[in-house]
Amino acid sequence: MGIPGDPDMSFDEKVDVIDLIINVLKEHEKTLDELISRLDEILSRGSTTPSMEAKPPERPVVTVDVRNWMDFRDRCRDARLAAFEVVDGRFRVSALKDNILYIYEEEMPEMSIRFREEGERTVIDGIDLRDREQFSTAMRGRLKCGLDISINGVTVNLPEGVSLYKLRYTVDPIKARRWLSEELNIDEDKIVEGEIHL
Repeated sequence: MGIPGDPDMSFDEKVDVIDLIINVLKEHEKTLDELISRLDEILSRGSTTPSMEAKPPERPVVTVDVRNWMDFRDRCRDARLAAFEVVDGRFRVSALKDNILYIYEEEMPEMSIRFREEGERTVIDGIDLRDREQFSTAMRGRLKCGLDISINGVTVNLPEGVSLYKLRYTVDPIKARRWLSEELNIDEDKIVEGEIHL
């Protein structure tokens, strides 16, 4: 017998070769079905062999601070565990993957607007930002990494008819967990609000 695409083979020979291939595939399918049935039976009984028993996870070997969100996201896709928190005015995400702890941080915006009333008009006397580069983040209500942040404000009355409007930026834990789940391609139950300690 030759190869089915061989031009020197007759039609009957080609059919015979194809029949042989089909029969071999059917046998392999039966064998696979048997193996799957046995595996299902073993798993349903909950029995494990010593080689299948869970081993304690190894401690991460290194910690990597990543400055670019896209790099962090690409390295941490399908991570085993992730955590997020806002501490000292910084949004921090850490993720454990392949025994490496990756950390990403960025500053939360801080902004206040000084204004005064002149008749029916409001005049802005100045805007105070922690950092000039945060202006677009503060105005959009979205961190550089892409996470939407909540904005609310408080007005403080100062002497001489001047007021200060302090904007407060916060991270909604539910939205952050959902967003990280999509960004890192991991289940929400593997994402915690807090910090991963080594």
